[in-house]
Amino acid sequence: MENLNVSKLEKSLGLKRHVIGVQFVYFKSEYEALDIPDYNKKTSFCMMVKAAMDGDVFKASANNFGCKCAIEALGIEEEMECVESGQRYFSIGLYESRAVAKAVTKMICRIKQHAFGVVLGPLENMEKADVVIFMTNAYQLMRVVQGYSYKFGTPQNISMAGNQGVCADLCAAPFEKNDMNFSVLCAGTRKMCKWGVEEMGVGVPIQMFAPLVDGVINTLNYIEYPEHKKEIRIRLNSPDELGIVIDDNLHYGKMGKEYVRPSEYDKLKYGIKTE
Repeated sequence: MENLNVSKLEKSLGLKRHVIGVQFVYFKSEYEALDIPDYNKKTSFCMMVKAAMDGDVFKASANNFGCKCAIEALGIEEEMECVESGQRYFSIGLYESRAVAKAVTKMICRIKQHAFGVVLGPLENMEKADVVIFMTNAYQLMRVVQGYSYKFGTPQNISMAGNQGVCADLCAAPFEKNDMNFSVLCAGTRKMCKWGVEEMGVGVPIQMFAPLVDGVINTLNYIEYPEHKKEIRIRLNSPDELGIVIDDNLHYGKMGKEYVRPSEYDKLKYGIKTE
């Protein structure tokens, strides 16, 4: 699904990993009826995400989860009572006091649902998805935020704490809040998945994915400098693959001089013609 938009995003930004989808499966009968390979491992959810970004398509249920925090965040198992109180994270030294730990825990998103399992895979290889996840560097994330702002305005629901950087930040939060979130990830996922030090993640609910890509494409000519446009052209199979003509002469720095130079603005305001 979303094959064209996946291609547009990957080529306009130069993403190095697959854009993936996550689908929640709510009933055991529905899960068992899926003609999709079982994960057949017990790992963290972020390791599942990494496997999907490497090209695998699979389904996973509670028995495949080796991380209690993730299985709670995704609503596959009920959370332990020590979570909401902040005791879990306070007891392992992540926060100075129980009050801080409780406040942070309250903000770490957990989906209010009970799902039987999940399906993960490259988005273009999936029939359904609820959440889209992809990895970026800082520059690529800047372009994602610009694309989002073009369509939706300033992001209002960004939250992260440097813990549960994939399960909560990139999957639970976009689904529960119905909005984009991004993440600097966490120490656990960086160690297990061996993400690059420059990598960060983005998660969006599926219905926002196409508009987000459209925003990235529609801001390309006005934000990217010629050297970046040259790199983008190299990644394309045809000049019109993104649905726009990439124009080196367009850039907001050139186009907006009347709105940043008072003398030029006065000419515009008062209709003064220049020779």
